[in-house]
Amino acid sequence: MKMIAFNGSPAGKDSATNRIIEAFLSGAERAGAQTENYQLCDYAISQCRGCFACWFQSPGVCVMQDDMKQLLRAYQSADVVCFGSPVYSWNVTALLKNFVDRLIPLKSPLITESSGNFDMADAKQRVQRYVAIANCGFPGENNFSIIKAAFSCCNPALEIYRNCGKLLKSKQPSVQTVVGEYLQAVETAGYEMAATGQVCEETKQRMSMPLMSVQDYVKFLGM
Repeated sequence: MKMIAFNGSPAGKDSATNRIIEAFLSGAERAGAQTENYQLCDYAISQCRGCFACWFQSPGVCVMQDDMKQLLRAYQSADVVCFGSPVYSWNVTALLKNFVDRLIPLKSPLITESSGNFDMADAKQRVQRYVAIANCGFPGENNFSIIKAAFSCCNPALEIYRNCGKLLKSKQPSVQTVVGEYLQAVETAGYEMAATGQVCEETKQRMSMPLMSVQDYVKFLGM
């Protein structure tokens, strides 16, 4: 199995989001999976022009020759694709949205319908499974509503949403202990996904563990 992550955080490998991604991929590696982790901030990806040349002039090939060519090959080689992003204005970052927009060469100008939902057909049968990973610096679950709706389009096999995300990079010993327990649960999820293709409910519950009470977290932020 090959599992590839695309991290849309502008902070790249130093981001809190990447801590979650790395834990997940570490677990997958323990189960024998081959993994890759791409920091989108390190690549030159132009915005989609909406010219549709990749459909009608050069099917499957974008007219813009930038780093997306390499990333697209990596994306297509994966059995499991992990989309990672912090929450920016209730949604994924512009980096990740731009990357997803540039996946359009993998589609074709044919409309499909399923249960009243319309989409563009895949140019080739899609075999990947998807994992959605999002990290939010605020407490509560409401800040993930839009991201959940966006990720639902790829019918993810697993969704990991982490609130109170500022704690993931804290140097406080007491906080690091709790964060360590959380990241261990994420690593277990990666192992289970690679080993069995699914994550058990107990592991999902562990990944939902609170890192700190809302009151204490607001104090931690100094807000």
